[in-house]
Amino acid sequence: MLWFKNAIIYQLNNDTLLNKDTIEKAIKSIPFTPCGNLDTIKMGWVSPYNDNNQNDFIIDMQGHFLLRLKKETKILPSPVIKQALLEKIDKQEQALSRRLTKNEKATLKDEVMIDLMPRAFSKYNHFWLWIDTVNKRIIIDTSSFKQAEDILAILRKEMGALALTPLSIEKPLEQIMTTWVKEKLNFAPFILGDQAELKDPLEGNGIINCKNQEIASDEMMIHFDSGKWITKLKIIDERGVNFIVNKDLTFKQIKFDSSVLAENADFGVDEFDKRLEADFIIMANLLSTTINDFYTVLKKIA
Repeated sequence: MLWFKNAIIYQLNNDTLLNKDTIEKAIKSIPFTPCGNLDTIKMGWVSPYNDNNQNDFIIDMQGHFLLRLKKETKILPSPVIKQALLEKIDKQEQALSRRLTKNEKATLKDEVMIDLMPRAFSKYNHFWLWIDTVNKRIIIDTSSFKQAEDILAILRKEMGALALTPLSIEKPLEQIMTTWVKEKLNFAPFILGDQAELKDPLEGNGIINCKNQEIASDEMMIHFDSGKWITKLKIIDERGVNFIVNKDLTFKQIKFDSSVLAENADFGVDEFDKRLEADFIIMANLLSTTINDFYTVLKKIA
């Protein structure tokens, strides 16, 4: 499903990733190929439309590029590895009439992995990468910075160094969010949601998670007065999306209003490609506007 659930946002510092032909040439040189017998992980680009499309690797809608990465991970259940290893160790110790050393057991484990890998299960994941050429940003639908960096590493293989940095603000975001709530500031069309995480910035403990809670209530003010800062906060954009913003300025648990999701409901089941493009431009326009306006609010408070 296209609609992003997370957003790790990078700001581009030059125009390297703004040229469609350059990007397309780079990603077509690293298409997804399945794991071989001894591979544990393989990553490569596939068409946003479907894995079998060998021509269209980029959706380009009004300066917004959509890419999709496929990842295959070979999975071997640990009990299977353990049992095979124990059997191999026992057989070897009986043959040598002695206990094996730690290094010898490690060598046997490598042999077990080689033997079992061709029979391992495959787990497949797809990751969306959106390049906003208008605002010079890359947005990746993942909740993990490590996963985001792994995805960007695939681009770097062909494009070299990428001049980009995670979206950030000079003042600590925890302090900005706390000020927003504590002073009950209003910044339409944004509304404070009913979910937050509070933490003491000095002690580093005493985490408080709040759900279904009026964030600006007197009860919450007691926590602020005791020195706790907001590290996560639910934000509602009345234009049709809500999310949890984290202290590292990543968006998690993104949810689009049903009215937004239903805008292209009139497409037929045989019009998947057109529906994907139409959904993408709606999402890109809405989410890019949200990011821009939200960042402007943060700078005003800072």
